[in-house]
Amino acid sequence: MIAEGTPPKRFALEHAHYDEDLPFWRSLAGEHGGPVLDLGAAVGRVAIPLARDGHEVCALDASPGMLAELERRLQLEIPDVGARVRCVHADLRDFSLGRTFPLALMPMNTLQALLTRTDQLACLRRIRAHLDPAGEFVFDVAVPDLDAIEAQLGAVAPGEVWHDADSGVSLVHSARFDRVDRAAGNVAFTAQIDEIAADGGVTTHLRPHVVHLFPPTELWELLSDAGMEVRAVLGDFAGGPLEPGAERQIVRCGVAR
Repeated sequence: MIAEGTPPKRFALEHAHYDEDLPFWRSLAGEHGGPVLDLGAAVGRVAIPLARDGHEVCALDASPGMLAELERRLQLEIPDVGARVRCVHADLRDFSLGRTFPLALMPMNTLQALLTRTDQLACLRRIRAHLDPAGEFVFDVAVPDLDAIEAQLGAVAPGEVWHDADSGVSLVHSARFDRVDRAAGNVAFTAQIDEIAADGGVTTHLRPHVVHLFPPTELWELLSDAGMEVRAVLGDFAGGPLEPGAERQIVRCGVAR
């Protein structure tokens, strides 16, 4: 998910620490082959590794700035890698690419950025229209626990600490929940990134978000209404089952038979 107004290079820096899901997406691409449709591609966090693996990738994003940064990054790759990625500026709720794909991915909780059922269904129906008959759509979202979130409102939860060797800065991540809308199933939170320079100076960046939290039954209903069926639900990127205590839902689905 992208914080509104976050400059693309900042977005890349602030998410450079997150790579635990990459082996999973790369394995899926190896299983299905290309081309891969990367939905909400941003600056290519997933698209570039897939292209390095030899896969053709259609990288779709609604932000021209993010795609410009992706194209800049592709120029730094060897020509074969850059040539495998096609950047597409389009809205997740309304896109038409003129072809179908054996694999569509939506990593890093991106579906949660769509806050209403209308927008969610519009997106999922467009994805369904772009899947091969035997193709697969795979995405991850957080497991909702509104009671726990309400109990933590205003508290700051520490996150990752990451050092950027190129610039010499360290990024200290934390977050707080700001409010809960139970009726809509939406949660507002603020991500905080404290950037510590080599000389010890600290700059704080605040990234407000509003996201939708999907109970598993809601996801199943949405996917069914969009013409897709759930094939598997995982609780982690290592392939473990969704069970109590899991922090994420990783859903593998395809065209309903």
